Amino acid sequence: MDDNESIRTFYRHFFRLENLAVEIIGSPHEALEKFRAAPHDYSLLLTDCEMPGMNGEELARRVRQVRADLPMVMFSTAVTISGPQPFIAAGFQAALPKPVGIDKLRTTLRAAIGSASPATTAS
Repeated sequence: MDDNESIRTFYRHFFRLENLAVEIIGSPHEALEKFRAAPHDYSLLLTDCEMPGMNGEELARRVRQVRADLPMVMFSTAVTISGPQPFIAAGFQAALPKPVGIDKLRTTLRAAIGSASPATTAS
């Protein structure tokens, strides 16, 4: 989940190269609505922190109310400023700064979702 179109384009290419199904959503409210409609169709929430209407931490809190076991990764410039610890303390499996290297993104996401390929990855 990211409100920035260039980041969503990056996600599309990255997940295609990784052979992972992905649903790219530009609005946190739309992401929450889609997730609530089919919570077990998702293997991971990859979200930005600062988005209009609802921040990534609030989105994660609402997602956890529906499905507490869903792995979540924060991918945000806020991580560059505050470091990963506040997000880890908030229940994210990992927190990555923007920009991040492809190898670091790959290993972090794979670790978060485990070795099995996800059905769908929401971002």
